[in-house]
Amino acid sequence: MNEQKYPQFERLHILRAEALCSLRERAFDVFPLYLRDCSDGIVSGCDFVTTKTLVTLQPGLILHENFLYFIQEPMSVEYWPTEEYALLKLIFEPPTLTENFLQRNVRINLSAEMKLAANEMELCRFKLKRGAILRTKYTDFFDMATEFDTVNLINAPHAAVGGSTLAPEILRTFAAEAKNFALNSEDFSFCLAALSGKILNTDQIAFYVERKLKIELPDRDNQTLYENLCKILSDIKNGNRRELLSPRRRRREIMVE
Repeated sequence: MNEQKYPQFERLHILRAEALCSLRERAFDVFPLYLRDCSDGIVSGCDFVTTKTLVTLQPGLILHENFLYFIQEPMSVEYWPTEEYALLKLIFEPPTLTENFLQRNVRINLSAEMKLAANEMELCRFKLKRGAILRTKYTDFFDMATEFDTVNLINAPHAAVGGSTLAPEILRTFAAEAKNFALNSEDFSFCLAALSGKILNTDQIAFYVERKLKIELPDRDNQTLYENLCKILSDIKNGNRRELLSPRRRRREIMVE
């Protein structure tokens, strides 16, 4: 029999070991089961806020080697202009075992070393000019890859089935711009999925890219997927397509006719 027991925490009730075990199992075992087919990467949250001197990682969930890390408090690191790429990494420290806890700590580090060790994960990268301030807001989809003074999220892995993938924010930005133009059925379906905010895995994105551009991708890393989505968006905007007319423009044309 598969029992479903929920501990009841009431005043004056004795807190038994069985209740504590049930709480532990639900708190620490359910999410890994839910994400068991996913790759390492960001699961939720982990946005960035910047000031003149600090870049701050906001709370979120990150999956690494089948363990779900809960970033509860913002973590900040100082940055400075070098005019060379810097990589903001999340470092997973070796677990430590005490009498009462198995402890897994993480920290962030800003490094000029662009290679990642086995216990490191890229969160973002940027290249800062002297006198500039690092920004996290983008003017459009293409701006996400601006070389200088911009937080670049493209290569940060997001957990998905079959391998890490692009951030939902990147795909939503693509869809938010593309939807203002005439779309065929393939474009419409992809944009609808991207606007939903759900994670699209590498196979789904690559399938759309390959069909649209009539190519076979040699690599399916985040950078390659993003660059090809840029090509598709350029075609949608600048190809033989018309921008959808605003209601006011439509009424004016009807009156002329």
